[in-house]
Amino acid sequence: MRKGILFDLDGTLWDAVEQIKNSWNQTMERLALPYRFSYLDIKSHMGLTPEETVHLAFPDLLLSKGLEIFKQCVNDEIIFLKHNPGILYADEEEVLSALSKKYLLFVVSNSDKGYIENYLQTYHFEKYFSGHLCAGDTNKDKHDNILIVKDKYHLDKYLYVGDTNKDYIETKKANGVFIHAKYGFGTISDKVLAISDLKQLLKLADDLLDR
Repeated sequence: MRKGILFDLDGTLWDAVEQIKNSWNQTMERLALPYRFSYLDIKSHMGLTPEETVHLAFPDLLLSKGLEIFKQCVNDEIIFLKHNPGILYADEEEVLSALSKKYLLFVVSNSDKGYIENYLQTYHFEKYFSGHLCAGDTNKDKHDNILIVKDKYHLDKYLYVGDTNKDYIETKKANGVFIHAKYGFGTISDKVLAISDLKQLLKLADDLLDR
């Protein structure tokens, strides 16, 4: 059987909120726009689609204008993160190395093109992952991208690890097994499988995928 683990990125594999905040504020200054963002502002955007983010970040603008500014922010952010990457979680490489010996690993994110690549290339993690897919690649919702990965790689069993309620909802739409990364940015009211750190995923993945 082909077994896989799909990961969200922000709040699951790295924390880049501070870096994104700094990048977005630099973009606002460059474009002479009045908006400024705090750490909590950016944290609230994590895992959202571009349209959802624009509604929060630029609530007074028409969606088309907000998306235009958002695209500028994202383009600048991709460049900024190449030199100012997000921070990994404890024991991450050890866990990924161990999991990759048993399962196919993937990153599936609502990010734009280049964002996942920054993570993989900065930390030389390409060797652990069999593939990745983001909203910027397909213009599709996360549940669609989960199913694309599942079908493309012929996964008989898979888990999705994410930190937000939206990750949970999207995994349910894809009829997948969800694991909540409680150390990340979001909370989930339903009772779900959860880990408090990445090391806990080692046993839980074996319990779920090898039974």
